[in-house]
Amino acid sequence: MKTTDSTYKFLRIFLGLFLILYALNQFLHFIPTGYGAMPDSSKAFIDSVAAYLPALYIFEIIVGVLILLNKWVPFLLIVLFPLSLAFLIFSISNQDLMENWPAFVVAILNFVLVHYNRKLYNPLFS
Repeated sequence: MKTTDSTYKFLRIFLGLFLILYALNQFLHFIPTGYGAMPDSSKAFIDSVAAYLPALYIFEIIVGVLILLNKWVPFLLIVLFPLSLAFLIFSISNQDLMENWPAFVVAILNFVLVHYNRKLYNPLFS
């Protein structure tokens, strides 16, 4: 087994577990979290989408489980990419970088795994 294959497998499993644990935490609150000090516009955004957040967290759990099971991983990484980018942008706009490490972890893992699978995406861009 190549080193890159084992690294890819580790990062894939880590991303899947991270997505599952982060989403489950939003329902079960076993890890203390918060959004930090948010500007008023960010608070208004969270308030306006609060009804949709449980569906998003269920989607994260499903994506995390499928990534762990190694099912449709290249497709799921592309689906997850805009979500992780939006999560990262929202977290950066909150201006509290110490509270936003989950967004950075998901975005970096997603980018690395997409980069690893880049040859599979060539038909999309030809």
